[in-house]
Amino acid sequence: MERTQAAERSRIADPGLAPEGAQRIEWVARHSPVLNRLARARLGDGALSGKRIALVVHLEAKTAYLATLLAETGAEVVVAGSNPGSTQDSVAAALVGRGIEVHGVHDSEPDAFEADLMAVADSRPELIIDDGAELTTRLVRHRSDLVPGLRGVTEQTTTGVHRLRALAAAGRLSFPAIAANDALCKHLFDNRYGTGQSTLTAILRLTNRSAAGKEFCIVGYGWVGKGLARYAAGLGGRVTVVEVDPIPALEAHMDGHRVARLADALPDADVVITATGGVEAVGREHWALLRDDVLLANAGHHDREIDVETLDAVADRVEDVRPGVRRYSLAGGVRCYLLAEGRLVNIAGADGHPVEIMDLSFAVQALAVHHLASMRLEPGLHKLPAELDSEIARTKLAALSIRLDELTPSQRAFFEQWQA
Repeated sequence: MERTQAAERSRIADPGLAPEGAQRIEWVARHSPVLNRLARARLGDGALSGKRIALVVHLEAKTAYLATLLAETGAEVVVAGSNPGSTQDSVAAALVGRGIEVHGVHDSEPDAFEADLMAVADSRPELIIDDGAELTTRLVRHRSDLVPGLRGVTEQTTTGVHRLRALAAAGRLSFPAIAANDALCKHLFDNRYGTGQSTLTAILRLTNRSAAGKEFCIVGYGWVGKGLARYAAGLGGRVTVVEVDPIPALEAHMDGHRVARLADALPDADVVITATGGVEAVGREHWALLRDDVLLANAGHHDREIDVETLDAVADRVEDVRPGVRRYSLAGGVRCYLLAEGRLVNIAGADGHPVEIMDLSFAVQALAVHHLASMRLEPGLHKLPAELDSEIARTKLAALSIRLDELTPSQRAFFEQWQA
């Protein structure tokens, strides 16, 4: 798309911010060896040329670099953010400057955010790269006439995969969808190392506080929760895990963490981090249990994991005391501090996952969308082919100059036989 057309069709805050955004994107480009080595080579075979691709992920520099690579294949790319709190206006401007249509402004009101997503839906996408199934579910609900034109969807998050499974259970998943989040090169690294590091970094950056000696309450022990606990402990914190599923609860215990009910964990917690992928993980019945000076942060997909509405309602006083830090004065002289308004703290309060982590995640997304464009998959939820997962890992190892041994012929023969 020409720059003039992209500018006319887009809704962004300020085109004049483009130079700053371009600088951010260039930094990502210089530190994305997997995308640069693997995805570019695979994407250039013509399978994506002319395809209409909607990219709805947190609108920051790493997402923008993926959009740029897709556009270079000849695809018609339209971009929006999956959460207005994480949209970076300079990056949106830089994309428009590169001729890519963008609908997204930082901190848009809910109606404007919905309108942006609907504008992307109205571009009649053939392929969707989604985060939280934000565009996919809206397309099914509000633009069902466009669903037959979908070649497929690739989904970035645990929450989005849950939503796709719910669509399938309701008989509404009439197109193929790849659970990119379930790829090993995504959730083993992105969810654990990416969210773990970036969440703790954001909390410390926003508050200028120390992690050492603090009591951390991690609500949820999926791959994100595991990462949070790992980094909190690594920074000198003591971790209590809250879970509803007995298997990850037992795993948390075996990993050396205290496991407790939320009602028993909150009175001791200095830092509470939600990571459930659901809603109201900490809510109305919990505010009276908080200790003075506690920090509240969300690392899950939904802004509603911390029930901010009821926190507002019970507070005697609410005031912003630092950028991204809001103090709530509660009964009994208790003060709690909500970070990034309860949004995803690592990206609404900082720059999100490290570049090297998103290089892996977006390599998964790039190969997944290429797979959808190259094949005619049956409707339903699919895994990323294992050989593509392995290829991403091999490419990353090569970029790190790490070499692996191979099985000898006798070792391979041993594993291939069934008789002793």
